[in-house]
Amino acid sequence: MLRRRRERQQRLQAQQQWVAWNAMHVEPDPAPSSAAQAVVAVVDDFLPPDLRMPARDELAGILMPHEAPLVIDGEVHACADCGAYRQWIVASTRDGVWLRCPAGHERPESRLDAAWFNRASGPITAQHASYEECLRHLGH
Repeated sequence: MLRRRRERQQRLQAQQQWVAWNAMHVEPDPAPSSAAQAVVAVVDDFLPPDLRMPARDELAGILMPHEAPLVIDGEVHACADCGAYRQWIVASTRDGVWLRCPAGHERPESRLDAAWFNRASGPITAQHASYEECLRHLGH
């Protein structure tokens, strides 16, 4: 028991010595230079207003075609109603990711999320006033 107390005291002394040494050798932060304090010019957004995407909350959703078989968790996903496994329309909405088969069956897919959609989709090429108009544009 005396040995443990002596070891504990030695550790405490070593810690105190380290703190004292460290306090003496820490350099103060240099004063900010006048160049760092220079005023940065405010630059307007890169794109003109007519080319900017609407805010995410203004969009009802984003759709993309997925022609190849859709592999989720290592398995080819097929429609539960008709068995189709190609030519999906994938929709990212506030409610999550939805899949639509060529026959028109729609279901939410909980195994896919917005991050997956953003990785798999390309740039937005068109905006449409309605869901049906977008489906026609994508060939469904």
